[in-house]
Amino acid sequence: MKAAVIEDINKIIYKKNYPKPIPGPDEALVKVHYCGICGSDITNFKYKLYKMPLIGGHEITGEIKEIGENVFEASVGDKVLCVNVSLDFTQDELSGLGIFQDGGFAEYVKVPKNSIFPLPKNISTKDAALIETFALIMRAFKLSRIEKNENILIIGGGNVGLATLKSVLIEKDPNYVIVVEPQEFLRKKAIEIGATKAVDTSRAKIKKITKNLGIPTFIFDCVGNEETLSNAVYFIKKGGTILLEGIHKGTITFPIFMLNSKEVTLKGSLGHDRDDILAAIDLFAEGIVDANEFISKVIRLEDMQKTFERFLEPSGRDFIKILVKI
Repeated sequence: MKAAVIEDINKIIYKKNYPKPIPGPDEALVKVHYCGICGSDITNFKYKLYKMPLIGGHEITGEIKEIGENVFEASVGDKVLCVNVSLDFTQDELSGLGIFQDGGFAEYVKVPKNSIFPLPKNISTKDAALIETFALIMRAFKLSRIEKNENILIIGGGNVGLATLKSVLIEKDPNYVIVVEPQEFLRKKAIEIGATKAVDTSRAKIKKITKNLGIPTFIFDCVGNEETLSNAVYFIKKGGTILLEGIHKGTITFPIFMLNSKEVTLKGSLGHDRDDILAAIDLFAEGIVDANEFISKVIRLEDMQKTFERFLEPSGRDFIKILVKI
């Protein structure tokens, strides 16, 4: 089968004759239609976050071609979403599609039965590739315990940041939502989706806006590096909540006393459980989310190396979400 394999840091090899996976009794073989490129795929490409060599990709949609004898969640011919459920790396649970086992950047993928979600007929497999992102947001809402009518700052206006923006507007009726993002293209998209303001990373500019609109009570950090976490603690209102959605490899220096003095709640978030995924499916089934707002480009497997290299460029980003069509 055709596959794009991350062989090493900054190196993806396109292969035409990669071995086709054989599903076990608790797995299904899925012919991949689309697979989204996630920020964590890029982080793995840049820094070896997971393992290599590896077929990446964990935002998978397609059609079931074979099922194991213990798979009752779906049938051959069903259109499905395939995403990881409730991984716990702290317990050495070294599994997960596109993380520690081959994922969706290939013609076929074998999928554990608990990661199979049949799609409602009104959701295309192309649109469904965005569902995993929104499941992350459903998880973030649950963990942050965010209520309605909050002052919200979103740091990072990439796919996760803009999906957070969209979900906040749908679910939480905020007083305002400000998106902090260095890329002009993404700031414009944030305004199109409904952000109250979209601003670059200048502390002075952010402070001026929040002084006028009110200090943020909730901050969603969709980047997760030393600068953004420091900014989050700096801008949050006393007693506020910071929800960390971005993934960072390594350690950082952190203004810990501000956590005490502001009595801040800092919560991490990684992945999603079944309820989060089902809630995200409902958003798409009900027509509340338009995937076309987020899908900027669809590429071929052959183009994976040069596409991933676009994420390494420090400026000039002109896309939100890129999908791979198999």
